[in-house]
Amino acid sequence: MPHIGTVIRRTKNFYYVDIGESEPKLCHIRANLFHGNPKTNLVAVGDQVEIDTAHAGEAGWILKLLPRRTMLSRRQSVGSSEQVLASNVDKVLVVASLSSPPFRNVLVDRFFVAGSCGGLENVLILSKADLSSEEEISSIKNLYLSLGYKIVVTSVYESRGMDALHELLHQHSSVFCGHSGVGKSSLIKALYPHWKIRIGDLSRKSGKGRHTTRMAEMYRLPSGGFIVDTPGIREFQPTVAPDKLDTHFVEFMPYLGECRFKGCTHRHEPQCAVKEAYASEKITEKRYKSYLAIYESL
Repeated sequence: MPHIGTVIRRTKNFYYVDIGESEPKLCHIRANLFHGNPKTNLVAVGDQVEIDTAHAGEAGWILKLLPRRTMLSRRQSVGSSEQVLASNVDKVLVVASLSSPPFRNVLVDRFFVAGSCGGLENVLILSKADLSSEEEISSIKNLYLSLGYKIVVTSVYESRGMDALHELLHQHSSVFCGHSGVGKSSLIKALYPHWKIRIGDLSRKSGKGRHTTRMAEMYRLPSGGFIVDTPGIREFQPTVAPDKLDTHFVEFMPYLGECRFKGCTHRHEPQCAVKEAYASEKITEKRYKSYLAIYESL
């Protein structure tokens, strides 16, 4: 008899589907399920699926993928197919350390564009606050607060921001993502110490984060809701068309449609309302240059 369940984990060959029992069901996927639709990965963590449960000791089969409500996706390289990292979640929690590794606003903005494209609420989690001054924290915090984003400043070492994170996660489905080594898994371990979360150190050779999360995995929260932990990512390409990118920069919105030329890219065109707003400091240099960098990469 078919059941409806949620994909909570996947490996190279198997999917683990929660159907409300004590243990998730191990499932294969029908080879012809996505025939003629090669542009998306087959099934992602968070997907609602219909499965045919197996006989005792045998893996089941995923028969159908139900429509996705939201999704966080990326393009791994120019021209490549879309990879869905997580689906049917409410919030994307972009974890960014202030140092070790250094804060990368362009990468944060790439995640925010992807979250906006996928119908998610964007939240910035500033981690490792104990390694930075309050002045450094305020500089970044105030920029994103001025754009209307929620910000939580955290430090596992100082137990800072843990209550605010608990409140943010309560009764919601959220996906944690960010650069390798920013401390996503450490934060989750601090929030839920009994979970089997792997934590690694920065590579001594490169100074970059090690991948301690190999595949996206969904966890049910004791207070209700879910979180998805994703692998650390060093580069991230949102799946957005270049001519739609400006609609995902919230501070650009008042000026869209006010440029002289229809289809203005806000890079080199004369009488561009966005460039004029940037020149008059209504749009910050960091965000405008971030827009240019993302546009060029698309």
